[in-house]
Amino acid sequence: MPDYFTEVDVLRNGDSAGNGMTLRLTDSHGRTIHTVAVPQEGHSHTGPTWAYIFENEGLTLIDPGAEASFELLRTGMALGGLEVGDIERVIITHGHADHDGGVARVIEQSGAELWAHDIYQPLLPFDPRDLQFMASSPIHQAMWETAKANGFSPSNSEERERYMASRKTHQVGHHIAHGEQQGELKYMHAPGHSPDEICAVIDNGPGSGMVFTGDHVLPEISPHPTMKTAFNGPVLNSLPIHYQDPDDSFGLLTYLRSLQRVADLGPEVAVLPAHRLYNNHKFNFQTTQRAADLIRFHARRLGRILVTAGPEPQPLEDVTRQTFERRKLEGGNFFAALTEVVAHIELLEDSGDLEVTDDHKLRRTGRENYQDLLRAL
Repeated sequence: MPDYFTEVDVLRNGDSAGNGMTLRLTDSHGRTIHTVAVPQEGHSHTGPTWAYIFENEGLTLIDPGAEASFELLRTGMALGGLEVGDIERVIITHGHADHDGGVARVIEQSGAELWAHDIYQPLLPFDPRDLQFMASSPIHQAMWETAKANGFSPSNSEERERYMASRKTHQVGHHIAHGEQQGELKYMHAPGHSPDEICAVIDNGPGSGMVFTGDHVLPEISPHPTMKTAFNGPVLNSLPIHYQDPDDSFGLLTYLRSLQRVADLGPEVAVLPAHRLYNNHKFNFQTTQRAADLIRFHARRLGRILVTAGPEPQPLEDVTRQTFERRKLEGGNFFAALTEVVAHIELLEDSGDLEVTDDHKLRRTGRENYQDLLRAL
């Protein structure tokens, strides 16, 4: 049992990844958190999305999960004596299908108010994946050349099209601001995995409490950082002026700075993540020490990419394949690995440690200024 929670009651068992599992968590202050692991649509190595339900100035739900999982969410809530119709507030940690796909059905049956970060509503008309691919820098050109050479091309599924149609109907009732306090929750903007990502903190005093981290901090796996991007005219026209610089919302350095904010809460604050709370038949209760661990993970990856690139120009594909184990590049994983390497290369470019040649190869400059950037987080 984790130190923070005095009781962990399993109300419904799930499979080895936790799909369908329902828990009631009780902390030392007598606070109760009800959580349901709702499956994603199709297979995902991240496992189910953990939806959290608790009282905070009315019954509050964080991340209802995918649209197709609504019935499992409803029955999981019922095991704890809770009804969807009693939900007064739905909080979205960020606009990805496995988090806000079920918003429409929950609000339809409850009349709840939708809460999301201030940038969430303006970005709803745009596919989150498309926002990542608006840059035309040399390293992004190399990425698309490498992806094409390996047979990758973006495609839409029926589920994706249904999700995009649904999200365009969402109406945010309350736009969350960084630092806002509401009841026991204090909200933190934490971009880097998604531009609209928020964490919600319950503070029980210095170094104590819990934080709902969405995909920002996860056990076992490192959340995928965004690459740097550019905003085209339609996106810029939809955004308030204080969100129009994409470097404030995208990129590995932005993600690392957000991780440091969570780490600064103190190493004893409990993490309630959106994925991997349970996996391989075991619980993965973590504290915000995990955020510091993720910063160190990315520091090691930056160093490894520098060593791999070397003084002689190297193709992006070679650097990617030497950064990841062969088994992690199988099937459709190659493109995800490729974009993650690009996110790291962008930081190394900005720090002057790596350069992209005219023929889109990578060359180490001999400097390691990235370490200064990490120390300044």
